[in-house]
Amino acid sequence: MYQAIQWEVRDHVGVLRLNRPERLNAIDNVMRNEMEHVLRAAEADVDVWTLVVTGNGRGFCSGADLKARAEAEKSGAGSASPQPLFDMKYYYAIGFSQITKPVIAAVNGVTRGAGCNMAFAADFRILADSANFGVNFVERGLMGETATWYLPRLVGHAKAAEICLLGEPFDAQQALAWGLATQVVPQDKLMEAAMALAAKLNSKAPIAVQMTKVALRRAWMQDVEQQLELQNTMNNKLKGTEDTKEALRAFIEKRAPNFKGS
Repeated sequence: MYQAIQWEVRDHVGVLRLNRPERLNAIDNVMRNEMEHVLRAAEADVDVWTLVVTGNGRGFCSGADLKARAEAEKSGAGSASPQPLFDMKYYYAIGFSQITKPVIAAVNGVTRGAGCNMAFAADFRILADSANFGVNFVERGLMGETATWYLPRLVGHAKAAEICLLGEPFDAQQALAWGLATQVVPQDKLMEAAMALAAKLNSKAPIAVQMTKVALRRAWMQDVEQQLELQNTMNNKLKGTEDTKEALRAFIEKRAPNFKGS
């Protein structure tokens, strides 16, 4: 069905694999459009509670496919028409943070430019010990794109400035020390660790998890009184769900809850 990605759902986990290993999973228009399609489908699919995204081969994502872009401009295709319009919510550089389902980035190797944007937009980043990053837009004559929004919130302004303005590469252990990584694991344990985290997330009430993710993102843009109002609105909705009723029954009966996502 897809050319540049692979997608499967098992045990309420949607696994998205970037699949252009010969280009270190560089993003071309085909991959971008396919990722948008998958994010739309995952958001609408009640059977998908959590997403894991990774890359095939030795790269997570090397950024935009500059070679393809240069070839398009040489042929006249790149300059003759503007870039295709996209839906902001599902645009790859921010889509992982905009959808309500939690997203785990399982970063398996080389990550540059727009690949960093995707990883930073995820809710969790589990890194292989071989993972390395480079927010190298300034080396390409560009600005740091959405990394300039995510990084100050993830690591603070000073470290974000160092990462974005210098554009120097850093490895998994540096990312962990800066608070960018949830966990660093051996390369051959990466997907096992990511799926274990997904299973742990899926043991919680899915709708409550989704609303909590939304609340965490909204907290970046509103004051505490607005956050309290959001909390009241969300909790009133949650009280009407079957999962909240099941959680209460399980508590009274001293057993683990069996959530259904409803």
